[in-house]
Amino acid sequence: MISKEQFIKIINRLRNYNDLQDKIQDLFRENIDNQEMDFMNSGSICIGHETIVVQLLENMFNDRGKYISWYLFEQDYGRTVSIDDVFDKDTGKFIDLSTPEKLYDYLVKEMEEKQ
Repeated sequence: MISKEQFIKIINRLRNYNDLQDKIQDLFRENIDNQEMDFMNSGSICIGHETIVVQLLENMFNDRGKYISWYLFEQDYGRTVSIDDVFDKDTGKFIDLSTPEKLYDYLVKEMEEKQ
């Protein structure tokens, strides 16, 4: 198990890495003829292991619901999460996953309940 601080640091680093890729892609768009953009991939310039890190986190937290992937990829690294995005059928309440801290707390709670 990793600490909440470590988890938050990893999530924030993944977000920063993604932001860097976006900035590099924007630079290419601004400075290279659009005809060449079909063959250009800014991600190839940055070396990262995002997929492996996400898989490790999901395995570590036994995240069968894929909340980590959802948070990062579908919710723009948590930027677009709202407090009413996730509904818990068992409790009849919405689950607030609007920050990495709340995501961590939810994942730990789910792990403890499954043990």
